[in-house]
Amino acid sequence: MSHRIMHSPEMRLRLTQLGYDDKLSKEGFTEKVKRIYLEETGKKLHADVKVYTSKEARTSKQSGYDGLAIYLDAKENKKDELYIISQGTKNLKDWDYNIKAMFAGKEYDQAKSTNEFVKAAQNHFKLDKNEGSTPIIGLSHSLAHNNNTTAYLLYDTFDEVYSVNGAQTNYYQLYNANNEFREAIRNTFKISPGDTNAIYDIDPNQLRQFAENHYKDKAKNIHQIISKDDPLYAASAVRGFFTLGNVEMVDTKPNYPGLRSLVEDIPDEVIQDFQELAIQYTTASNQGGINGVMQEIFGVNMNIVNKIGDNSLKTYMTNQTEIDGMIRQLDKKVPGLLQQVKTITSNADLIFGRLEDAGYISNAQRQLIVEEITNIETELEGIQETLSSIVDVRGTGNFITQIGGDIAAALKIKGHINAIKDSLKVLNQEDLLKVLDELKASHSIMEVLNGLSHGKKSYLGTDMLFTTNHGNKEIKVNISAALRMYQEGKTVLEEKLSKIRQFQAAIDREIPKSYDRNKYKVMRKIDDIEANPSVYTHILRKHLYFSRLDKKVRRIQVHDVFFPLEHKNLDEEIYELKQSVQESYTYIENYRKAIEDLFTEEKEIATLFRLVEGE
Repeated sequence: MSHRIMHSPEMRLRLTQLGYDDKLSKEGFTEKVKRIYLEETGKKLHADVKVYTSKEARTSKQSGYDGLAIYLDAKENKKDELYIISQGTKNLKDWDYNIKAMFAGKEYDQAKSTNEFVKAAQNHFKLDKNEGSTPIIGLSHSLAHNNNTTAYLLYDTFDEVYSVNGAQTNYYQLYNANNEFREAIRNTFKISPGDTNAIYDIDPNQLRQFAENHYKDKAKNIHQIISKDDPLYAASAVRGFFTLGNVEMVDTKPNYPGLRSLVEDIPDEVIQDFQELAIQYTTASNQGGINGVMQEIFGVNMNIVNKIGDNSLKTYMTNQTEIDGMIRQLDKKVPGLLQQVKTITSNADLIFGRLEDAGYISNAQRQLIVEEITNIETELEGIQETLSSIVDVRGTGNFITQIGGDIAAALKIKGHINAIKDSLKVLNQEDLLKVLDELKASHSIMEVLNGLSHGKKSYLGTDMLFTTNHGNKEIKVNISAALRMYQEGKTVLEEKLSKIRQFQAAIDREIPKSYDRNKYKVMRKIDDIEANPSVYTHILRKHLYFSRLDKKVRRIQVHDVFFPLEHKNLDEEIYELKQSVQESYTYIENYRKAIEDLFTEEKEIATLFRLVEGE
């Protein structure tokens, strides 16, 4: 939509990435927004930039939603726009929301928080809320696409939504959140209002087609850029998800076939179990490493497990409550966990075979992964068998036998737990983690930004690069960094020159003032001595040894001579300081000229330097 202030995909992507930088001050964020506009358009942004955060609004403490509002007020053009950057998955609350909302479709709290934050931002900036007033544009990535789009479908929160590598909209989620959509489904598919789970029995393809048709009018205002290699794009093949809007696909890794084609061949229930396990594992691992995984997924406190050993009776008696609690957690979690792992192991050749075929993992890596997941399944079966034996022993009613059974079970469980932990360590090997990093990179905004690059322009992180050829050599120049160095360098030099001038003024001012001040003190002292000679008799007495020789001072006359002020001339030092600044100015200007000479045909490079100099 070219009529928008931030009118290009590159500008919106860089702005969305900027929304993840929580360390930036509001002033720093404002400067970054202006710089992005300058670099992408070759023009200065003639608009006031104002920033407001969801933390300030306090609208999302419970849901975990994080967002940033940017108000662009272009008064000269009688134009203003409100951009809402919703952040994607960042922390435990977000991952928990992923499972409950996007995969199960049971929650939509972050979508509600998105709408509440937009209202708070409108109030903060004192914007007219009537239709046709300030346009509200949602920018999003990952989970945030689900939040922004769901908020738009439910509450008409936005005029337009722009997303990159988004977690797609979920029709189960909308069924639970939207009365009108829910009634339409019930009427179409003839399901009972009292049966809350009946929707999960409807054919997913029929539901997807129904949802796409139901929201087709609103879909016109949703715009997506998706990498074919994005893991979330692959995940959107699972039941529940449907894709709305104008979608531009980008092949960010041409040497790979993309994950979506791999996922489409894997049964829906297998992917669902695999996804849930992966999310739980990632969440727990980020919080506390492998020990965190053991605690969150298995309910096992490794500190207690490590105490179980030679003197098991003492350990049991000392930590009976903790051990009993651990056994109860295992009894609660292992059956469901074992079922999920079995789903994966029984389809391991299909899942990991396809990853191997696509070139993401080697044959050796595939065999290693399958072997270790199979080992985990075996150990979980061992734990389940041990837990069953505890029930039998406790059923005897013999207290001594029960203690013995509990201790024996605890020792067996320790062996199984340590074996599972060893398998997880193997799966955490660096070369396997590189595969995950490769997949994660395909989810990033910056990889898509580079995928959109064409001609001489590309990106490194959020910086813009220009490429030129000299002879047989290709030279890439980080234009963003060059502009920063030029502007910030000149600012530093201006501050340095100002300090030198202040120093010179201080020399010219303070030394004469100090001389005059001390001269005045001396003259006051002379006047006091001459006016009160008797007061200074004690000075004379210091030189008389007998009281009979005591004398009285009747008059004192001071013969004073004040020579003109003489001090070291610092002109040479001041000159050298100023000369160092001038040399630095020359260096920066030569740096600028060297870059401009590299890009003699790209007149916009010189324009960028000229404009940034005038900021």
